[in-house]
Amino acid sequence: MAAEDANAGAAPEVRGVAGYESPYPYLDRLQEKMEERLARRVPATGRFCGYCYARLRAEDTVCPFCGTATAERPTVTEIPQEVLRLYLVKQKTETRWVHGGAFFGLILASALFLWMVIWGPGLLGHPALAFAVLLLGGYVLAQLFGTLIGAQIGYRKGARKRDELWAAYLAARDGASQASAPRSASS
Repeated sequence: MAAEDANAGAAPEVRGVAGYESPYPYLDRLQEKMEERLARRVPATGRFCGYCYARLRAEDTVCPFCGTATAERPTVTEIPQEVLRLYLVKQKTETRWVHGGAFFGLILASALFLWMVIWGPGLLGHPALAFAVLLLGGYVLAQLFGTLIGAQIGYRKGARKRDELWAAYLAARDGASQASAPRSASS
């Protein structure tokens, strides 16, 4: 009972990145690698995990990202475009939220600047002070709404979308592979 009372006022434990815990943790670790592939900084073909499509070295028998053995699921030579698109969805969603938040911060600083110049009383209405507020306030508000708030919201929304698309892809891929598998003689 005393332990419950001590924990009652404590903040809840935040798990995952930005308060979102992916059911597929290997996707977060692969995001940067897939973005390199999307930007064409790495070759399109190679040796990839047959489950998560992580690049494998020649000596790898188990995927270092998802833990799938190459004997269990054979390697592939190319990442499917559909898989690359789901990583792109996360990247674009996160980018939109960061840029949108930064623009909101800049618009807010601009509105504050206009208020100060047009209606600001006394020293608050001085153009030099208003310009300083525009520059410094624009920077601070763009950082606050863009990289702090927007990045967290964008990460959560983008990661959720990516995970939903990945789950649908797995269901379609595994459903198609089960449908194409030869039926046993007892069927």
